[in-house]
This record gives sequence, structure tokens and C-alpha cells, in this order.
Amino acid sequence: MTKIKCDEVSYRKGFVEISGNIHENHINLEVWGVHPDFDIPPGEASFNKTPEESFIGNVELELSVENANALIQELSNFVNSLEKDL
Repeated sequence: MTKIKCDEVSYRKGFVEISGNIHENHINLEVWGVHPDFDIPPGEASFNKTPEESFIGNVELELSVENANALIQELSNFVNSLEKDL
């Protein structure tokens, strides 16, 4: 399982959690929103240091291999586009 902290835009911060095979042949993608007034702690354990009342919602999706590859491709396209502008 991997958690990615996203806190560069204060009103759209939280965590993306990725894990595999919760459901056979699928990748579990879960996004946790954090209240904009809460400052996410630094470091690897920041998710565990975030109080439960700071989470304002989450959504969990199961991606097929085809869906996951499409997401990877779209993310890569956007990253490449942004990197050109840096």
C-alpha cells in the first residue's frame, strides 16, 4: 500500500492511497480529503498523524488493469505538458 500526501493547494489537500488485489485483478484507489484549516504534518507518517476529525471525506474506486493503464497514460500526458512549461 502506498499513500501520497497532496497538500500544495490548501483547499484541495489530502492523501491518495493505492493498493492492489483487494478485489481480484483490480487496483484499489482511495482519495482522502483533509479540511483546509488543518495543516498536514510533514514526513512519512503524516497520514497516521492526521486526526480523524480532520478528514472531510473519501472515495474508493476499484480500477481494472485497463482503467489503471488509462489513468497512467493521462497522468503522464499532463505531467509531460506541465514539465514543458517549467
